[in-house]
Amino acid sequence: MLVVFIGLDISCNSCSVGSFPRKFFMGFGYNSDLATFGERLDILNFYSWMKRLQDEFSSEWLIYDASGHYIVNRMPEKKIRKLGDKPTAEQILDALVSEQDRPKRQDIIRNCELRSQYLQRAIDLTGISASYVDSRQVFREDGDYRTALDESLEFVERLQKDNPELVARILPANPNPASKLYLPLEVAEALYLESKFGVDGKFGPQTEEFFDETIFGLTREKGTPYQSIRCPFGPRKPGYLSDRNVIWTTSPDYFVSGILQSDREYREFVGQYLESFRQNGEPLEQVALTTKKQLKLEEVI
Repeated sequence: MLVVFIGLDISCNSCSVGSFPRKFFMGFGYNSDLATFGERLDILNFYSWMKRLQDEFSSEWLIYDASGHYIVNRMPEKKIRKLGDKPTAEQILDALVSEQDRPKRQDIIRNCELRSQYLQRAIDLTGISASYVDSRQVFREDGDYRTALDESLEFVERLQKDNPELVARILPANPNPASKLYLPLEVAEALYLESKFGVDGKFGPQTEEFFDETIFGLTREKGTPYQSIRCPFGPRKPGYLSDRNVIWTTSPDYFVSGILQSDREYREFVGQYLESFRQNGEPLEQVALTTKKQLKLEEVI
């Protein structure tokens, strides 16, 4: 079906031949360097795939800003243990929100705000038709997500008994009990978007294979057809995460030209996702410099 999109991995829980999701979502995580370096140009890799899929199949898109999940990394262990062995969704979300709002978390608040602006800036820049949803707002205001998280918590508890190998692949050993929240939060994200917005497809990098397998387990139980498409992310970490020796919106022009000339593998990767921005056969270096300036937020120096 997607033979024109070589490199995409496609999987589903119960797909009919020739079927294709009506509405996709992609979740974008936290980046601690946004306030320092701006945004990575590589984030446009995902948007370029979205644009191609939308042009080919008229798919709708939803951009889910999951940077609010990062607070799990900074939750004090005693605060998590205080919730007990089987906390409810309401208890978990109250704890996450209260931690997000602490004055000492200003660095996280700032980077989350920038993530929001950059994700929406990229929608405008690439011209895809997409809605934007912020997990921080969902945590605070949407009872439907709370319901989805309760269902997810119950499912993940069963999964830990029925398929501990899968859970172990997703959640590496970590003494902080907060790390166990990641999987139910991720599964609830997909469940919530399906029930609230009719999203029946998930898009992301190939590294999310095991997350997708978990989501399929729950949607299969519910009798809900669900599909995932995973794309390659190139020679660096996925573009929404932090990395070094990549093009940022604050990268000097000479650095952009230098890395594209010296690193062939990275040049090919950047050239692929910037192809739609190229006009009249202009050099890749010029396309990258122009697009970098268009993506940049003025307040980030």
